[in-house]
Amino acid sequence: MYFNEARYSGLPTKFEKFRQKIELTDNQRDKIKTSHKHLRENILQPLNYVSNTFLTGSYKKKTLINPANDIDVFVVLKGYTQSDVKPNTILDKLKKDLDIVYLKTPVKQDKPCIVLEFQHVTFELTPAIEIENYWGGNSEFYIPEMSKNNTWQKVENPRILENSLSQKNQSLNQRLNPLIKMMKKCKVNNNIKTPSFEMEKMAINSLYNIRDFRDGVQQLLRIYKWTNKTYSHYNIENMSDNEFATFCRDILFGYDFPKD
Repeated sequence: MYFNEARYSGLPTKFEKFRQKIELTDNQRDKIKTSHKHLRENILQPLNYVSNTFLTGSYKKKTLINPANDIDVFVVLKGYTQSDVKPNTILDKLKKDLDIVYLKTPVKQDKPCIVLEFQHVTFELTPAIEIENYWGGNSEFYIPEMSKNNTWQKVENPRILENSLSQKNQSLNQRLNPLIKMMKKCKVNNNIKTPSFEMEKMAINSLYNIRDFRDGVQQLLRIYKWTNKTYSHYNIENMSDNEFATFCRDILFGYDFPKD
């Protein structure tokens, strides 16, 4: 059981079942792990223009929901600065090298990354130029700009958000990561466009205490300013547990949230 909440009947049990429903299965995790290790160690690392690779995004931060979608990988280039090479040159080269290996697997160029589509999961491989901080701080990263300018753009070191999320999750008794997954399900179910990394940052900066999953969901609805035409935040927070469970299933999360 998780956080010992599932010992109780009613809403906490429904949240525990919901949490399990949207988690990756052990089989999914094993397949993804096998695939990314082979891709990174046997295909990408031997390329003479690749320094190293590392996982980023929801999979690395343990906030990926089922069904598994994109697994993000930074492909750190060897010996390049932003002025040495254009992004399209690297993207074209990486796609060509992957096409040679994966004859039956779709490989697409979609700035700022190369998309590798396996049947069980999709990888997004983003070329990155790392500028190390020799004073001991975090490295800077540059990735292809999403526009047609064929230039590099500076992005925040992804490890910063990963570390912040991990620390906040620990301080909130391991409740934050499951809550992020739940709110991602809400985002999908309600066609909300807020980027996942913004959801994570807002939660890190604004959540200080969570009594249970209901409390966490209610707080995040306010933090994200996600509203409903029928129910105000006040109405939602004053629902009975049975009413809130129905609201979760009918409005927030869909049929993955258990009825019974």
